[in-house]
Amino acid sequence: MPEGITVVIRALNEEGLLGTCLDAIARQDVDLPVEVVLVDSGSIDRTVAIAHESGCRVLHIGSGHFSFGRALNLGVRHARYTIVVSVSAHCIPVGSTWLRNLIQPLTDGRASMAFGCQRASPASRTSEINYFSLKYGQISGPVTLPLMNNGNSAFLRSLWECQPFDEQLPAQEDMDFCLRHMQREGSRLFYISDAVVIHHHNDRNRTLYRRLYTELAVEFYLGQRTAWQLALFLLGTPLYLWQDLNESRKKGVMFKALKGIIAFRAVQAAAYWQASRSFVDFVKGGH
Repeated sequence: MPEGITVVIRALNEEGLLGTCLDAIARQDVDLPVEVVLVDSGSIDRTVAIAHESGCRVLHIGSGHFSFGRALNLGVRHARYTIVVSVSAHCIPVGSTWLRNLIQPLTDGRASMAFGCQRASPASRTSEINYFSLKYGQISGPVTLPLMNNGNSAFLRSLWECQPFDEQLPAQEDMDFCLRHMQREGSRLFYISDAVVIHHHNDRNRTLYRRLYTELAVEFYLGQRTAWQLALFLLGTPLYLWQDLNESRKKGVMFKALKGIIAFRAVQAAAYWQASRSFVDFVKGGH
């Protein structure tokens, strides 16, 4: 297989940001050949047309058969190159060196998996902006926890050939993939703080709850969340609220943002609590 980069994007009705994402990928300053494979799961907007216009190879998966792992496996299976990059269709790479920075630990042999920094868009809720800032730090380096996130990740195709993504999990296929390879093969993971994407979320509370609950339930199932962590989170919720309010005060929008801040942290706490109680039935019961 020739050396190069296959960027895999999973998409469903992403016409709003897909073009911007693809334009950012096209502007990357990288020495290796790059192809983009888009896996569409039943879009009814212009997603597929935009992908074709940008020169992507487009693959299709039925919405009834979709899982994040299955869609990504399909894209990787059709990859022509040795390095696979996964980026969300609503994540916009920042700068012309994003791709070069993201794959650097793979090309220099420091790791076989890598993930980059994600920042919430300025239009996101204050709580989500703070959440991303806390989750993704400023220091690059090796990571011993399975924190790879396929919104902005890279891995060797040869690693995937040993063990592909779990197609049954409803979320966190990246965490499971990373965990299995770290435990069984001793594969190394690297975080790159200067491989940044802007992640656009504009979820309503119901959608936000469903997303957070699903992710947390799988994390409990994989043993990456514990009752002790839940207790610490609940105890820390007043601090998170204070940080959110203080940040919005600095921007002069505290009263405007107040309702959204309270709603986000309440939804987050409810999802965390419910996931801790029902994760086995949820994951094993077909979601």
